[in-house]
Amino acid sequence: MNQKNNLILFAVLILATFSRLFISIPNFTAIGALALFCGANVSRQKYSMLIPFTALLAGDLMLAGTGKLYSDYFVDGYFLFVYFAFAITWLLGRRIRNSYTFIKVVKMSVLSSVLFFLITNFGSWMQMPFYPKTIAGLGEAYAAGLVFYKGDALSNFFLNQVAGDLFFNLLFFAALSYFIKKSEDLLTTEKVRS
Repeated sequence: MNQKNNLILFAVLILATFSRLFISIPNFTAIGALALFCGANVSRQKYSMLIPFTALLAGDLMLAGTGKLYSDYFVDGYFLFVYFAFAITWLLGRRIRNSYTFIKVVKMSVLSSVLFFLITNFGSWMQMPFYPKTIAGLGEAYAAGLVFYKGDALSNFFLNQVAGDLFFNLLFFAALSYFIKKSEDLLTTEKVRS
């Protein structure tokens, strides 16, 4: 990613961080998309990883301050499963770095949502005492993650995750492609005039 695209990255970072505070649909956020986007587009590995994890931590701390986040999230270690799932998403972004297409972005987006679901619900099974530490208990944890907890279409954490990741990934990658194309058109126009 060159310096001309830093403004896009900054806008994506702000949107991802605050999407967790202002979008009332559970798990419909831009954080997962930010991890995939940075993995695929930010060339310096240190910044590529630092940006999404800073946004994730900032959002977690803001949510903890508003009381929307359970007080034991950091204490009981559940956050480690969440951060690990986002690290996997970042690695999926690195996998398509400089060679992504619409289809690859969609595939990686859905794959990252599925992996996030599997990893974080495994964490719930490990952390929550009411799940028996058996295969059946693990199945209960996964089934609980699929339940429509309010009985409406927007109350399924997994489906919201898939929809949010797809929406924000397509938005971020399309915006970047659009601005790259506009920059190339502008450079071509300037060269023709010279």
